Formats: sequence, C-alpha cells, structure tokens
Amino acid sequence: MRRALGASLRRHRDAEGRTLSAVAAEAGCSPAHLSEVERGRKDVSTELLVAIAYALHVPIAGLYTEVSESLAPASDGPLWPVDPRARLEMAAGQLSRDGLRAVAEFGTFMAMGGGEPPRRRIGFVPQPPGR
Repeated sequence: MRRALGASLRRHRDAEGRTLSAVAAEAGCSPAHLSEVERGRKDVSTELLVAIAYALHVPIAGLYTEVSESLAPASDGPLWPVDPRARLEMAAGQLSRDGLRAVAEFGTFMAMGGGEPPRRRIGFVPQPPGR
C-alpha cells in the first residue's frame, strides 16, 4: 500500500517537473521524509498526505483511485470461478488449518441447530404480579 501510494505521489511530482524540496516545503515536511514516503518506506499521516496532494494540485480522491487501481489484480475474467466447488476450493486454500476447522464447526452448528442459537435471558426478568 505504501509503495503504491508513494509511486503515485512521485508520478505526479515528476509530471509537474517539481523537486522534492519544492513540494516538501509547500507541504510542510522535510525532503528526506517526502523521499521516504515516495519510496514506500515510511507511512504518511492523513494530514501530511492531504498537504502533499494539495501541493501537487491532485485531488485526494484521485490519489486513492490510482492506488486502488494499481493494487487491483489483473484479470480478464471474474475474480471468482462460476463453479461453486471451485469457489470453495479457492477460498479454503487461503485459510489456515484453524480457520478451516472454525468454518467446519460453524457449518455443523448451522446444520444441526437450524441456525438459531438458543436464546437466553440476561439480566432482570420481571415477575408476574402477585409473587
């Protein structure tokens, strides 16, 4: 995430032909810090990110859009297969052993109990009049 954001910031700075020093001075940070952010080595606060975007004349929404597009997987088809069994295999392949066990136990719970956990009353229960 940091690398994608930093790369986007650097592209905009290079496109404007501006130096690290000029953008950093306008954004209120050091050139060294801005360089680290552009290389994806340092996190950037929201306030500083807004200041850098303002200094680069880039809408913050545009930066987030670029980052999300750069992080999206390249795919010609759907992300999930159409076949339900293939979907299950793909999802199960991403779970740890404990995660698979939890899914199996939950499936058993749903199949055995009809999906409704027993209801318990917690706290004060009003007594009928006359007690």
